[in-house]
Amino acid sequence: MGNFLWPLITASVSQAQQEELFVKIIVLIFLAPIGLLFIGISIPLLYEKIGPNSCYGFRTRKTLSNKEIWYKANKYMAKGFIILGTLQVIYNIWLFVFNADIYLHGLMGNLLFLTVGAGIIVLTSLLYLKKL
Repeated sequence: MGNFLWPLITASVSQAQQEELFVKIIVLIFLAPIGLLFIGISIPLLYEKIGPNSCYGFRTRKTLSNKEIWYKANKYMAKGFIILGTLQVIYNIWLFVFNADIYLHGLMGNLLFLTVGAGIIVLTSLLYLKKL
């Protein structure tokens, strides 16, 4: 399929444009699924399908000591990661559709987007946990 489609896609563009399109496709294929992964990991926590454990979820002494706190804290954090994952997928589709600088916005933008976003979610989740 790739041998058939690639010449059709790149028939009217220069070599440099072909290379940029190839990089955009690679970025979309490898970075957009990170957002889907955040969503997929968060859904069971949102719906309280994962009880207190030592491997998966928002694990602190406080959350592991009380089931009610575990579920509330994990539900709060899961909502944040679902929003972040959705925004990250949209961001990567935007990068692909619009003529964004794929090296600056695709790689560095994703790195900042995900680290800052995840950091904010963890920080707000810790503040929420403090109130429980």
